[in-house]
Amino acid sequence: MNRDQDIITSSKKPIFVYAIAAINISLWIILEVYGGSTNPSNLRRLGAIDSYLIWSGEYWRLATAIFLHVGASHLAINSISLVIMGGLTERLYGHWNFLSIFLITGLIGSSASYLNIANGVVGAGASGAIFGCLGSLVSYFYVRKHRFGKSGKQTFNGLIILAIVNLAFGFVIPAVDNWAHIGGFISGLLSGYFLVPPKTPTFDTDYKIIQNGKSTQLIYVVIVGLLILISLMGIGHWLYEPQNIISVF
Repeated sequence: MNRDQDIITSSKKPIFVYAIAAINISLWIILEVYGGSTNPSNLRRLGAIDSYLIWSGEYWRLATAIFLHVGASHLAINSISLVIMGGLTERLYGHWNFLSIFLITGLIGSSASYLNIANGVVGAGASGAIFGCLGSLVSYFYVRKHRFGKSGKQTFNGLIILAIVNLAFGFVIPAVDNWAHIGGFISGLLSGYFLVPPKTPTFDTDYKIIQNGKSTQLIYVVIVGLLILISLMGIGHWLYEPQNIISVF
């Protein structure tokens, strides 16, 4: 068994995954206590995506919406997915690379959602970042599949099928914001490809977010891309009175 396989079966804890899950659960409890997690006004109050409010300058909602969830089932599904996909991502990429992937893909997923969300819709959820983790895993097993042999190719193919099936469901299930999924997955493919560690990470090694020149270029590209997205966000969005519609992702 090589070191890549060792790290997959490692008993070491993906600490950032657990921390993010704890934040998500805590915020959901706060939503439930102070008005309900399915209440659009309550979601807006705590930082959900609302195109009117973001258009007005509240860009921080692109980040806060990642940690908010609509109802117990939405929280449960995303929490389980985060532990599975995020846990493996953190083990393979290392703590800090995982955190950078999660935040970058989550922000791009939120931006994609905002650019396409209908006026008056309230959006919230971590699945853009979770799809980012899925995309990064696809890239990891593409780059490293030779180290896993036949099982690596099977895992790579399985991840591709999983992504296709989940994206397809996103187009047919009402109130699911698939733009966040698509934005997160594509940015996960790219960031994951450039952030594949030069050697398999261990939990005794503190990997930096930026490991080499290619990673530095990627971070610059992502930052510039986000700035361009933010600059273009107001185009095509008209002033209106927010309506009570919810979109989950």
